[in-house]
Amino acid sequence: MRDLCVGIDIAKNKFDVMYTIDGKKFFGYSTFSNEKKGIKKFVKQAENFLKQENCEQIHFCMEATGIYHCELCEYLQNSAHKVSVVNPVRTKSFSKSLQLRTKNDKVDCQMIAHYTFLYNPSLTPKIPKELQHFKKLVKFKETLVEDRARELTRVKTALDSDVKELINKHIDFLEKQIKETMYKIKTVVKENEFLSRNFNLLITVEGINSNVAWRILAELNYETINDITPKSLVAHAGLSPRENSSGDKYGKANISKIGKSDLRKIMYMPALSCIRHNNYFASFYLHLLEQKKPKKVAIVAVMRKMILTAMGVLKNQEPFDPEWSKKVQAKYQEKLMVV
Repeated sequence: MRDLCVGIDIAKNKFDVMYTIDGKKFFGYSTFSNEKKGIKKFVKQAENFLKQENCEQIHFCMEATGIYHCELCEYLQNSAHKVSVVNPVRTKSFSKSLQLRTKNDKVDCQMIAHYTFLYNPSLTPKIPKELQHFKKLVKFKETLVEDRARELTRVKTALDSDVKELINKHIDFLEKQIKETMYKIKTVVKENEFLSRNFNLLITVEGINSNVAWRILAELNYETINDITPKSLVAHAGLSPRENSSGDKYGKANISKIGKSDLRKIMYMPALSCIRHNNYFASFYLHLLEQKKPKKVAIVAVMRKMILTAMGVLKNQEPFDPEWSKKVQAKYQEKLMVV
């Protein structure tokens, strides 16, 4: 029997939906509020269409949209339906292939429904409640840090004294919120055996601080580490290399950037720290420079290697061996330099 494919276009306060069975006929376009009441109405509508169209099951598909899709995804998964959360880059590429001349909410959810029918995207695994809570706290903390950075920039250019005072008060408020959120994250990690064990393993890698360890753990969709590969996490961060060549033309290779930009951002400063203080990563970095690689390329390579090392530690469930870094290419010891 056929699946009822449902494309969902999500915004902060609402989401739009479209249905299809064969990828040709689209029906049932509707808009719902992005909160529990609206979600319940949506599920009831979808289940009615399921009976009317005599389909076997419903396959919901939506784009990853920061935190806006989380509540809907969680509710649908708890309702025992098929749910796929896909990378927006993939749906954007699919949309371009269709050469759509119009872009609006109705067109977008129809496109996602069409994508679901044609490609049958893999299902998003259900995350245990404790890990869901942890992921939300980590994401919220990062949002607060970004807000603080914006306000710190704004206060430098504020000319009015009253405005400056209000911005400083907002910065103080954000500081308190960040501290409170970090305390809650630490409490959750301490009380959860899975998070506590793997957090303590990650911070054995010199250069991986608490923030990076939390972010890596927040990207793990399963309660077992064995369900995610090092390469998939590298790709998830958008740090996998992308070749740019065709025929006799050889373009400049770069990173794919098809992944979590916030994970890439949070890895940058720790990568610099690793280059300064960790012999293992420093020797790798200097080796790339000796091969005439640009500094930025070498730093990105270190970021990628950090993720691979972190996943190796998690996979083996053993702390990083500091003696290993001392054994790696001793000739670089004298060349350690400040980036």
